[in-house]
Parts: sequence; C-alpha cells; structure tokens
Amino acid sequence: MKKRNSKNEHIDYLLLVFTLALLAYGLLMLYSATFYVGVRFWRQQLVWILLGSVAMVVMMQLPYPLWRHLALPAMFLTLFLLFLVLFLGEQVLGAQRSLLGASVQPGILARLVAVIYIAAWLASKGEQLNQVHYGLVPFAVITGIVAGFVALQPDLSTALLVVVTGVMMFFFAGGDPIQIFLSMLMGSAAFSLLVWRFQHARSRLVAYMQSLKDPAQMPYHVQRAVIAIGEGGIFGVGIGSGRLKSGYLPFPHTDSVFAVIGEEMGFFGALLVLLLFGLFAYRGYRIAISTPDAFGSLLAFGVTTMILSEALLNIMVMVGVVPFTGTALPFFSYGGSEMLVTLSGVGLLLGVSRGCPRRDWDAVWDSWRRDWGARLSRLSRRTGLASR
Repeated sequence: MKKRNSKNEHIDYLLLVFTLALLAYGLLMLYSATFYVGVRFWRQQLVWILLGSVAMVVMMQLPYPLWRHLALPAMFLTLFLLFLVLFLGEQVLGAQRSLLGASVQPGILARLVAVIYIAAWLASKGEQLNQVHYGLVPFAVITGIVAGFVALQPDLSTALLVVVTGVMMFFFAGGDPIQIFLSMLMGSAAFSLLVWRFQHARSRLVAYMQSLKDPAQMPYHVQRAVIAIGEGGIFGVGIGSGRLKSGYLPFPHTDSVFAVIGEEMGFFGALLVLLLFGLFAYRGYRIAISTPDAFGSLLAFGVTTMILSEALLNIMVMVGVVPFTGTALPFFSYGGSEMLVTLSGVGLLLGVSRGCPRRDWDAVWDSWRRDWGARLSRLSRRTGLASR
C-alpha cells in the first residue's frame, strides 16, 4: 500500500462518519434500553458524549508526536491513580475500581495510556525488538505492571484487554513470532492463576465449562441475554417494544445493551452493529498501515485494537461464546470514563490520519524542554543569590 504523505492535513472523514453513526445508533438504543426507568441515564450519556467530543477534538488537534514525549509522565500518573484507587476507591459491582463516583474509573483510562506508552516504547526499539532482553522481557514487565494493578481491583476483563492489545501491538511492530508465542503462554498462565484466585471469576469459569455440556447451565446474565437476542428473530420486535429489558435482563444500559439491540432490532440490527465496527476497524487499520512513521502507525493500530477488542469481547459474551465478563460495548454502553476514553482514542486516530503538518514536533519539543530547563536554572540562581 502506498504510504500517505506525512504532511497531509485532512483527517479521515470516513472514520469520523462511522464514529458518528456508532454514536447515533448507541444513543438510540440506550434511550430505548433506559426508557422504562426514565431518561436520566440517556441525558447523562448525552453529556458524556459532548465532553468526549471536546476531548476528541483536542486530541485530534494536538500533533500526535507530542504524545511520544508525554507517554512516560502519563504512565506514571496513571499508575499512581491505579494505586490510589486500591485504597480510596469506591465499590462498583464488587470491584474497587472508581474514584469520584462510579463513572470515573482509572482502569479504563489505563487502557488508552498503555497504548500510547507501548507505542512509544516499541517505536524506540527498532531492530532491537527481536532481542529477548530488549524485546520480550521489558514488554512483559510493562504490560504486566499495568494489567496487574487493574487486576488487583479486581477487574480481570479490563486487565485482559490491556494484555491483548499490547500483544497485538508487539506483533504489528514486527516482534519475533516465537517471543509472541512465549508471551501468550506466560500471559495465559498468569491470567489462569488470577481467575482461579478470585472467587467470582472462578465461579464464572466453572459455570461456562458446565454450559458447554448443558446450555441450560449458562450463567444467569448470559442466559437472559441469549434469550433476549433470540426473541428478536430476524427483524426484531421494534424499537422501544422490547419486554425483557424491564427487569428480566440485567444491566440493559451497560453490559447487556447488545442483547437489547438483538431483541428490538433483530438479526439485521445486530448485524448493523458488527458492520459499523467492521468499517471503523477498516479505516483505523488503514491509517495504521499508511502512516509513515513507526510511532504514529503503532498508535493508530493500538487505539483501533483497543476499541475493537472490547466490542468483540462484549458481543461474544452476550451470545455465550466466552465466559461472562463485565465489559462495555464502546459507543453504546452507558458510562462516563468509557465514553471519554473511547472518543479520546478516536481523536488520536483522527490526529494520526491528518499527519504531522508543517513542523518538526520533535525539534519543537526539544526546544521547549531546553527553554524550560534554562528558565529553571535562572530561577535557581536567583534564589541562591537572594539567600546569600
């Protein structure tokens, strides 16, 4: 594929169109999912979308190479928040994962920050990536620390998504397939131990294994979701006409919104969700392949994978393909942190698609850092003279 000019200043408008289509579809189905309890959730979601749109525009306008320099401080700040939530966090569905209310969850933010940091780290390695002590070992440490903090909340599904996104980025960067296979083995072993360590995760896995022999043994949540999707048939019962969302289907506005879509919009409505995410993935991965510099390419790939992997996991849970996890459906599920992080990620994608116009931002950053250091040095000298 022909490389895109790095000085192109036009964003990927098709990606923006598909994002707006996902948001519109999500708002429509969330309104239907929460209609029986009032429009409070829908109005709050509209606020989060507006705030997320502001974040998207800001991220799009900032030259994406700047994030390569901000990756390390952003990672330290995120790790501090993840550490803080273990002691001061509020309980949300059995996990201590939120600060300042249920909608502010540092674990979700960690997914985007991990993408930025891993992209910067992988881009700096070059040919050294295939050396174990430069590639696999440091990569395992980086992803393990972030995923470990998230898992301690405990939020194993988000921790899993961090690891999956990181491994896919390692592969896209040209990592050694043998190293990737070894990292998958180690990651699977570590994740299995965590699942067995936490009672709620172990019970979900056991229930899933039992359901493979007898579908009637499906976990309560998944069973209700599968029934709701089956009720929709080919064309659905109609928007707003679904019955199972009113007390029968757990969490219809968050985890189970895809089941609401299946009941009310039917097979074709669910297929439209998959089609929109497929088109979003196509544009995102196209940006990643056509971006000339390594960091921008890895950043676009990581953000696209971050959003797509969460969507696929949610859908697979709702149809009973994988064990139950409490993941959201991006653009559709209610939630402040989820919407802000998702739209911020889209802003990064759009920023990468427009290239790095007119200026060498690495040189700008170095100049700013030298000027800042010089000001600090002069301030220090003035302070010393004053004390004498």
